[in-house]
Amino acid sequence: MKYKARYMHWQIAYRTSPEEPFKMVPNPEFAWAADPFLIKYEEKIYLFAELFLYKSERNGVIGYCEFMGDHFSEWKVTMDEHWHLSYPNVFVCNGRLYMCPESYQKKEVSVYELQKFPNQWRQAETLFTNVQYVDTTFLQYEGEQYIFTFSPTFKGDEGTLLLYKRGTDGTLSEPLEITDDVSCSRPGGNIIKEKGKLYRVSQDSTHFYGDGIVFSEIDALWPVYREHVVKRMTPQNQQVITKNKVLGMHTYNRCGKLEVIDVRYYEPSFGEYLAAQRTHKVFLNKY
Repeated sequence: MKYKARYMHWQIAYRTSPEEPFKMVPNPEFAWAADPFLIKYEEKIYLFAELFLYKSERNGVIGYCEFMGDHFSEWKVTMDEHWHLSYPNVFVCNGRLYMCPESYQKKEVSVYELQKFPNQWRQAETLFTNVQYVDTTFLQYEGEQYIFTFSPTFKGDEGTLLLYKRGTDGTLSEPLEITDDVSCSRPGGNIIKEKGKLYRVSQDSTHFYGDGIVFSEIDALWPVYREHVVKRMTPQNQQVITKNKVLGMHTYNRCGKLEVIDVRYYEPSFGEYLAAQRTHKVFLNKY
C-alpha cells in the first residue's frame, strides 16, 4: 500500500545542562508525546505528558516515564478517560501527588489525587465547571495561591489568559484578563521561581500553533498584573539532536538541572494513515 500522508508529531527532548543540546525521549509506538511536566516524587523523578493516540477518536491520554540518570524508561499510561486529556500539571502537596490535566471536552478543570501508583487517581476537587479552559497553571507565592488559565475562542489559536486568586477558604476571585496576544498568552509550563523573581512560561503561536516558548518576568501580580518578555526559545536558537527538522516547540519545564521541552515536526506515519481511513468507530482498538 502506498501513501504519502505526513502528520504533525510532537516529541519530548531533555538536557541536564544549558550547555548541552537537547536529546530526544523516544515516543511510544502507539502515540506521540507533548506537554512535558517533571516531578520529584518519592525520591524519583518522573516525566508526565500527553500521549496523543494514533487509533482513538478521544486522542489524548496521560502517560509517564521515569528518569534513569541518562535516559528515560518506557512510556506507560497513568490516566485514561473518555475525553481528551493533555497538559498534566503535576505537583506534590504534603507528600501526596496531584495532577490537574487539561480536560476541555469535559468542560471542567479538576484536580486529581494519586491513590495508588501509577494509575489509580481520585477526583479530589473541581475548580471550574461549564468552561473550556486549557493549560491551567498554579502559583503559590507569599502565602497566596494564584491560578493562570487560558480561555480559547476555538478560532485558530486565539484566546484570553485569565488570572484568578484563590482565598484561604477555596473561593475564587473574579478573573483578571491579562492578555489575548497570541504570541504570549497561552501557558506553556510552570511558573519559574529564580533568585527572588517569577517568570511565566508561555507559547508563541504567532504564525502557527507552537512556534516557540516565551519567558516573561512578572513585574506585578495582583490586583494589577504586569510582565515583560525576557527570553524566547525557538527551533532557530536551540540545538536538538534529531533526524527531523524541528518546526516548533511550546512547553518547557524543569526539575533541578533537568530541563524538558516538546518539539514539533512532520513525519510519515502508517499508523495514523490507517487510523484516518476509519469511520468513527470509537475505541475500536485501544492503543
